[in-house]
Amino acid sequence: MRWIMFIKLFREIFHKKRLPNIDYIQKQGLLAVKIAQTFALRIDFLNEKTCTHLAKLYTKTVPIPNEDFLSLIEKYARLGFLNNFESIEETPIGSASIGQVHKARLLNGEEVVIKVIKKDFKLKFLKDVKSLRRFIKFILFFYPKLKKVADPIGILEHIESYTLAELDMRNEIRNGRELKNIQTRYEGVFDLSRLKFPKIYESLSNEHILVSEYIEGETIDYLLETKSLDLKDILEIFHIHGFYVFIIGTFHGDLHPGNIIKKGNDFYFIDTGAISTVGKKIQLGLFDFMDNLAYYDYSNCAIALNDMASKEIYGSQYERYLEKFLKLYEDFKNKTVSEVSLTRKMMETIKLGVNSGMTFEKGMFPIIKSMMYLDGMVLKGAPNTILMVEMRTFLEEFHKANEVINI
Repeated sequence: MRWIMFIKLFREIFHKKRLPNIDYIQKQGLLAVKIAQTFALRIDFLNEKTCTHLAKLYTKTVPIPNEDFLSLIEKYARLGFLNNFESIEETPIGSASIGQVHKARLLNGEEVVIKVIKKDFKLKFLKDVKSLRRFIKFILFFYPKLKKVADPIGILEHIESYTLAELDMRNEIRNGRELKNIQTRYEGVFDLSRLKFPKIYESLSNEHILVSEYIEGETIDYLLETKSLDLKDILEIFHIHGFYVFIIGTFHGDLHPGNIIKKGNDFYFIDTGAISTVGKKIQLGLFDFMDNLAYYDYSNCAIALNDMASKEIYGSQYERYLEKFLKLYEDFKNKTVSEVSLTRKMMETIKLGVNSGMTFEKGMFPIIKSMMYLDGMVLKGAPNTILMVEMRTFLEEFHKANEVINI
C-alpha cells in the first residue's frame, strides 16, 4: 500500500459528511481493515455513529466464494482431511478479516466448525506495515508531539503482532489452552464457572485450518444488536475478563462482542489467536486506578496513573497534572455511560499523563483496548448504567484474588 493510499484510507475513516465506505476499506487489504477496526474503538477521535459503523468490520467482512473455500481446504488441509466429515456446509456461518467459518459434521456425529485462513495475507500485510511505518516516521519528524499523545508506532506494532498471531491457527490452540489453564489453576480463588472454551480438534488442525466444537449459541454482538442481552450478563463478562486483565495480566487480546458466544448461562471465548500480556506495574496500577475510580477518589486515581508510568513525574509538575486531572473528571461522578464515556475518559486520561511528562510502556494499548470493548458493550446494551457503581460489586472479589495471587 503506497502512502497516497494511506492518506485516502484515513480520509475515508474521518470523512465528515458521510459514514466510511466499508467495501472500499476492505478492498485496500488486511492492514486497512485492521486500522479501521482499531478506529472503531476510538470514540475519543470519532463520533459514536462512525465507530459503530466501523465495528461492522469485526463480523461482516466479505466471504470467499464457495469454490475458493473448498480449494483452500484442498490446499492447506492434511491428506485425507475431508474423509473425517459426514458433511460440510458450503455457505459460511461467519466471516472475519482473515478467515471464515463453516459448519460441519464429523463421521461420529459431532457438530464442529472449520475455520480457514482466506488466503496468504502475510507477505502483503508485512509490506504494507513496513510502508505505513515509514510514512508515520515521516509525519512524526514534523509533528513529534504525536508520538507521545497518540503513540501511532506503538499502535501499529500492536496491530502487526496480533494480526500475525491470528494468521497462524496454532496460536489459537496454544492461547486458548493457556487461558483455560489459568482458569483451572485459580478455580478455588476466583469464580470463573461461567467461562467456557470450545473443544479443539488438534489432529485435524494446522497453521491454516482450525476445527473446533460448534457452539450452538448467539454472539454477544448479535445479542447487543437485538437488545436481548441483560445488564447482569454484560457485567459478568467484565467480571471474567477483569480477572485476567487486573489480576493475572494475561488476557484475550481481541475480546470484541463477536468473539464471545453465550450458550445458556455460559460464555465461550473464541478466536483466541491473539493473547496480550502486561507487566505487573501496569496490571496492578490499572486495577488500583479502576478501584479508586469506582468510588470517585480522583486524587488516588491520579496517583495510580503516575505509578503506572515507566517515567513518573514529581513536585510542581505533578501538582499541575493533578489540577488538570481533577478538572477532567469533574463531570464524571454518577454519570451513565451514555452521558460520559469511560472510553473517552480513559484516552483523555492517558493523553493528559503523557502531556504532563509521563511515559508508558507499549503494553498500555492492549489493556486500554480491552476496556474500550467492555465500555462499548455497556454503552450499546445498557446505556443508562452508571458503570462505576456497578463495578463495585466485583471489587472485593478482585482484592481477595489479588492478595492470594500477587502477594
